[in-house]
Amino acid sequence: MAATTLEHKETESKPGKHDRHCFIVMPFGRGSSEQKWFRGWYEVVIKPAVQAAGYEPKLAAAEEQPGAINDEIRTHLAFDQMVVVDLGGTAPEEEPNPNVMYELGIRHALGLPLVIMAWKGQRLPFDVSNQRVIQEDRELVDLETNRKRLIAFIHAAEQGKYYRPMDAVGRLATIQAASEALGEDSLLRVLVQEIQDMKSIIDQVSVVRDGRRRREKAPTIKNVIAGKVFRKSLYPYFESIGGESTAWARILRTALSDEQAIEMKSWKEEDWRNYLATIWQEQKYELLSGVSTQISIELDEDILNAVKEMLPAQPWPQGVHREIADKLDMTSTQISKYIQALIRRGDFMDQVNGELFPGGSR
Repeated sequence: MAATTLEHKETESKPGKHDRHCFIVMPFGRGSSEQKWFRGWYEVVIKPAVQAAGYEPKLAAAEEQPGAINDEIRTHLAFDQMVVVDLGGTAPEEEPNPNVMYELGIRHALGLPLVIMAWKGQRLPFDVSNQRVIQEDRELVDLETNRKRLIAFIHAAEQGKYYRPMDAVGRLATIQAASEALGEDSLLRVLVQEIQDMKSIIDQVSVVRDGRRRREKAPTIKNVIAGKVFRKSLYPYFESIGGESTAWARILRTALSDEQAIEMKSWKEEDWRNYLATIWQEQKYELLSGVSTQISIELDEDILNAVKEMLPAQPWPQGVHREIADKLDMTSTQISKYIQALIRRGDFMDQVNGELFPGGSR
């Protein structure tokens, strides 16, 4: 990989020259607009946070072409007291930069302090998903939160609170060596074998649990709208038809099925405008009252009747949809959708904050 050092050029490889240095590993960008975005993110969030934590930032940004990293980057990875690795792209749906992942692997192999950052909701590679990662949104209102968390994570890493994957490799090697050195009838050998078996079981359970978590993490509308600039072009339109910021935020958080996400990723701006106009007209009050909304899909009649039977007399107590969701082993968002369907067909009156609206008129 060809890497371009952007500032603080450092060629000395002596460890003493790297005291209080914090090496920043992050993408460079594939075009001028992306490069500008990453540079701004570094200048506004990462650089001031690193300095506030008491380190001197050293930035080398990974370009978008393959190749070996240069000696300068290897030197920083080996000798700098702290490393910050940013896996985020310009949007949460982007995959981590391969060169950034490669440099992360080198730092992991050395077992030295580091901090990892990514977008909130970003799907991380399996080998990283079980680690402590700063995951926040990256809009204007989120900048200070990112800075504060980065400072806190750097201080934690200073105290040894960071992931050391090679420690586990070393422990397994020690256990294996002990097992081979002990006699077949040794009680210690039996104990070593038990530890190995338990470790294998724990690893299998962890793989199943992590896979389940990834399946349960549904994509959202924010994930499928193509890029931050595209989202910003839609929000002024949403305001022009009377939409409010709280409703916009709830729309972006709307959970989707995998099929819906695939379909909506192909939408053009006109498709999104039509969708926003429809959902605002049909579900305005649900959006404003905080009841999560879903794109209309076919409802199961048996579940609809079960929800109807479980609903108490109105006005319903707060959280009734969560109680029913637990009983039916469904999400509260799904139950809210069924409750709204029952209201629309006239089985119940519309209700907001404990107040009833006969006939759905508010």
